Amino acid sequence: MQNTTLQSPRAHILLVARNRGALELLESMLCWRGYRVTTAVDGRDGLEKFQHGHFQLILTNLSTPSISGWELGRIVKKSESSIPVALVTDIDFGDRPDHSPFDAIIPEPIPFDDLEYVVDSLIDCKNGGARKVNALECLCLGEGSS
Repeated sequence: MQNTTLQSPRAHILLVARNRGALELLESMLCWRGYRVTTAVDGRDGLEKFQHGHFQLILTNLSTPSISGWELGRIVKKSESSIPVALVTDIDFGDRPDHSPFDAIIPEPIPFDDLEYVVDSLIDCKNGGARKVNALECLCLGEGSS
C-alpha cells in the first residue's frame, strides 16, 4: 500500500465574474495551482457566498449582474476589511481609481506564470507577510489596501 498525503488547499478564493468562459478558465488556473475556488456568476450570488463562507481572497470584475464588482468590494470591505479584494479587469484606470474598495487591480489577461505570485502576494500582505504586491508591474494597488 502506498502512503499518499493529500495536500490541503493553499487558500480559499471567491471568484466572481459574469463571463462564464473567463470564470472557468481562471478557476482552472487557480485550482491547478492548489487553491480552493468558489465561483459566482453575479454579484448577489457572490455576496451570499461571501456571507456564508470563509475566504482568504476575493477576485471580481466590474460588470457582474445584480450587484457590480465595485459595490461587492465596498460591501465586503465594510463587513470584513481584512480580506483582500482584487478587481480583475481589462480597463486601464491609470495609477489609482478614486475611492476604490479594492486592494489591487489586476489587468487582464492575467499571465499564468504571474497568477500564483499575485494571489499569494495579496494574501500574504493582508496577513502581515513580507511580500510586496506593488513590486509587480502588472499590479496596481487601490485605496482598499492597507
